[in-house]
Amino acid sequence: MLTKVVNRETISYVLFGVLTSLLNIGIFHGLILVSVDYKLANIVALVTTKITAYLCNKFFVFKSQTTTGTALAGEIIRYTAVRGSTLFIDYFGLILLVSQFNIDKTLAKVCVTFIVVLINYLLGKKWVFLGKNPEPHSPESPLA
Repeated sequence: MLTKVVNRETISYVLFGVLTSLLNIGIFHGLILVSVDYKLANIVALVTTKITAYLCNKFFVFKSQTTTGTALAGEIIRYTAVRGSTLFIDYFGLILLVSQFNIDKTLAKVCVTFIVVLINYLLGKKWVFLGKNPEPHSPESPLA
């Protein structure tokens, strides 16, 4: 049971998730420090890290191997749909926590980011990255 939860994929997702989350929060906080409005700072941070996260998830976490242009286009469309949806959760969740609950902007960003990372993993695993690398000893594997 534990190996279904703690494995190469989940460990690498956590590692790259932490790194892209730090990038997200760092860009956000850095822009706040130079007096950029927190809503604009959030959009810039989100777009930058969504692109970075796609590359990390595709190549290092889920090791998706799309073999055709159609498969790649489908993957990008699914990723954009999922991450676009969670972008709204991230964007409006931050505004809600700051404007309605008077939570510090950076602390609110950290809280919302944590929730979004969990949603992104589940949807990325089950719906976005479908071009799986075959297991080394499976019949589909070139090493079998």
